[in-house]
Amino acid sequence: MRKARGLPRSSRFFVPEPALPASFLPFAALLSGEAGGLLQLDKPLWLTQAPGRLEIIGNIVEGPGTSTLTQPLARSVYCAVQNRDDRKIRIRSLLPERWGGSRLWEADVDTLYTKKGPPRSLAVLEQVFEETGDHWMKRVVAAMLGLRRTRQLNTPKTGFDMVIWSRVPEGVGFGERAAFGVAVALAFKASTGLAKKRVDGVQVARAVVQGALEVLGEEIPMTDALTSALGRRDCALSVEHGIDLEMQWIPVPPQCSFAAVDLGYDLGRGVEARDKVRLTTDMALAHLNSALRKEKKQLFGSWGQVLPTEFEEGLRDHVPASQSGSDWLTLFKRRKEFAGPAHLVDPEMSYRMRANSEHLCRESGRVRRLVSNINEYSRTLRETFLGEGGRCLLSSHRSLQEKCGISHEVADEFMSLFQKGGRQEGLFGARLTMAGTSSVLVALVHQSARPQLRDLVTDFTSKHPACKKGQVLIGTQDGGVLRGWWEGVLEPAGQPEEAVSAEAAGVPLARSRKK
Repeated sequence: MRKARGLPRSSRFFVPEPALPASFLPFAALLSGEAGGLLQLDKPLWLTQAPGRLEIIGNIVEGPGTSTLTQPLARSVYCAVQNRDDRKIRIRSLLPERWGGSRLWEADVDTLYTKKGPPRSLAVLEQVFEETGDHWMKRVVAAMLGLRRTRQLNTPKTGFDMVIWSRVPEGVGFGERAAFGVAVALAFKASTGLAKKRVDGVQVARAVVQGALEVLGEEIPMTDALTSALGRRDCALSVEHGIDLEMQWIPVPPQCSFAAVDLGYDLGRGVEARDKVRLTTDMALAHLNSALRKEKKQLFGSWGQVLPTEFEEGLRDHVPASQSGSDWLTLFKRRKEFAGPAHLVDPEMSYRMRANSEHLCRESGRVRRLVSNINEYSRTLRETFLGEGGRCLLSSHRSLQEKCGISHEVADEFMSLFQKGGRQEGLFGARLTMAGTSSVLVALVHQSARPQLRDLVTDFTSKHPACKKGQVLIGTQDGGVLRGWWEGVLEPAGQPEEAVSAEAAGVPLARSRKK
């Protein structure tokens, strides 16, 4: 035990470990005001959190051989869960309006689970939520079913109370779906009594991805789920995709930052443009593998496995520069291995196959060069390496524009101003994230240039009629599986009011008692 200092003598107390981590303090303050009638704050409960993520650079397709680089944000989705003595379940959401807003769902264990243990069928659960208008509960069920499908969740023996709160910025672009899934999945695991040491972060990420696809029909990138589960503070997460995932934490020196810049404009046709590129590259890969099969050569699982040198030295010749959907369907529609893309192909549309494929070939190389330059900057602190890293981002941005036709006029205007500031101002490079499906850009900047970046964003978004409120986020957080768990008592019985106010001011409390 240790004695708290800096408080009046009447409010001193002993605080045994573990203390409430500072990252949980905003959530603890919220629970005291918003969930006092739902949770018993003077009894043990579990808190979990999972950070959002910033996409730094990487392919829009996570196929074999592709590389991605992401960073956890210092904004998280939080959960509090407390088991009950009966079989009642109460789940309170304190979420953005597009996720359901502030809602309370009440039922019992038998509503979600059969008497033999497994969850009820998805059709039954959907009907339950449809009757009450609680569509947001499908996100909770997605985490639960994902854990069950991957054999990571026990059936609860008693009911529980749960509160879910998000501090991830509203909008699209910060990995909020993955953060929600990881935070809720960890809360379910805590409530059923699974020990922290038995939790595999990669498996939790797989559960989040599988559950979202099965229940919501949403595709959450594996990279996003891994970052929310396993990201590290002050690091970027490098992932090499394949049969076995290869992950590496890349320390980001405090002298520089990967900043998230949200310009807050409407997305327009961003999702359609991204999906067309993904379909086009699948169609192009069909051409490549068909030609290689005739030559009795090894086939490729994705364009990420094709080196740029191989592409230039002859593989590009197997792919048409462009082709109509009807011509492609004539060649491949009846072949079973291409049934997936075939039903999405529009016969009347033209597809730029060679240029789109080249982007995917070269993007993983840009990821690896950026990682190498950040590592060299960490070792030498020579700004030359930041300059080269910024060029990787700018090259990726130009490739999205020129090879994939993915751009947005507002982002283009901002990028022009950003580049005018240039290296002399400590603004080394930027790119549009998520293949144009968000209004978020990532910027590599020197520590001294953070105020200039904020001023640039504020000035730009305040004057541009297409922009809503712009924002710059700088900061990181440990992933939910690493440091996103806490078990304890938030408001011990008999705790002095002065101590409670001290905690709100930033002094951590856990299982406290009066001296």
